[in-house]
Amino acid sequence: MIDAGVISAAGLWLLAWLVGHDGQSLLAALAPAPFVLVMGGIAGWRGRGLVVAVAPVAGALLALVATAGADTALAAGIGLALLLYGPWWLGRHLRARSDLATAGWRAATDWERRAGEAEKDARRHERTRLAGEMHDLVGHDLARAALGLGGLELGRGLDPSTREAVARARRSVTSAAEHLAHAVSALSMDRLPDPAAGEAGIEIAEIVDGIRSAGARVVLTPVKPAQVLAGTNPAVRAVVVGVVREGLTNAVKHSPGASVEISFAAAGSGGLHVVVRTHDAPITEHAPGSGRGLMTLSDAVRAIGGTVEHGRIGADHLLSVLLLPDRARGDTAQDTVAAARARASSGVSQTRRTVLWGTAALLTGAALAAVGYRTVDAATSVLPVAGFEALRPGVARAEVELPWRTRTDATDITPPPGTRCEHYSVTTAPFGPGSSDLYRLCWSDGILARKDLITRSGLTSGSIGT
Repeated sequence: MIDAGVISAAGLWLLAWLVGHDGQSLLAALAPAPFVLVMGGIAGWRGRGLVVAVAPVAGALLALVATAGADTALAAGIGLALLLYGPWWLGRHLRARSDLATAGWRAATDWERRAGEAEKDARRHERTRLAGEMHDLVGHDLARAALGLGGLELGRGLDPSTREAVARARRSVTSAAEHLAHAVSALSMDRLPDPAAGEAGIEIAEIVDGIRSAGARVVLTPVKPAQVLAGTNPAVRAVVVGVVREGLTNAVKHSPGASVEISFAAAGSGGLHVVVRTHDAPITEHAPGSGRGLMTLSDAVRAIGGTVEHGRIGADHLLSVLLLPDRARGDTAQDTVAAARARASSGVSQTRRTVLWGTAALLTGAALAAVGYRTVDAATSVLPVAGFEALRPGVARAEVELPWRTRTDATDITPPPGTRCEHYSVTTAPFGPGSSDLYRLCWSDGILARKDLITRSGLTSGSIGT
């Protein structure tokens, strides 16, 4: 639709241009120009560049075919180029400004949406923090208490009534751990703090010492995990503490009395491989609420690009966690908005420069083309004054030495009947006095019938001076 509009406007202007020969009709030929200007701007706004690029060339060719006049064709091509290219560049500039405004509104809308999401995330993270503290601290202490009560229950020096009381206490602690698991599941824990390497190592040591004091046998490899944690990402260290706590809690809960081995090994840049191995773990039925801690841990591990594997290997139970954190994430939404705004702003600046420099280049090129063509046209078709004055009607054309080409911008003065007229330049100067005057030689069957000096000024078609 846009292409058809550009072609129609350019064709209407070209038709008016070709019809116009005198001053009045030439002014009338400017009437369709606003339509060409508007369609050029619309084509620029819509990004339709091919038809705008081709239209001046096609117009010049059509003018050349219709009039056989190179000057008319050149004027038609330059005119269409001026009417189409400038508005097209302006349309591209206005479109770039519109895109910049749209990018700004899109950014504002995105920030509003993200502000609402941030508020929801803040609430969710707070619930997650509470759930994490309940699971990591209270759950761990309950498991250690259950382990201690279980060991006391097996003591040989207890009378039956005391043994039963200890058993009830152990069952109460176990039930409390199960209720805690349900609460943690409802709160949907998915976070862990980001301790420093030394703090993480101290926290792991405290967890292990607490389990050992309850009677469990725990071996750390290396003995001081902080040495390995020192080269890891903070997010990895946070998850490692959770892995140790979860692995020991499960070992105490499901395999009381079994020995546990925890090993740490560096894996990649800032990553870590943690293995919690419970030796000779008995095969027991899962207690109510079991597995929720592992699911929560798996979510936390996946959040930083890691994997979790757990299950039995022979007589042992293995919890293997490979932590390979993604590269640090920035505010990608903000980066995207900033990048979009930068692209739009760059587009506006570029199109503004294109409008200014492109229009200047177009006008300069049109002027140079017109001057160059006028200079060549005048210089290559000059008939010397002496040669013109020496010509007499009746002389044969074959006997006369004439310039190798005629002047292209002829007049519309009616030639004498039965003759064909040729026009030659009076001077080689393309501009100035006499530059528009022409010598006219009219031939009839190769014999000079008439010669005239045609003087021209402004937009008048000319008058015969001699």
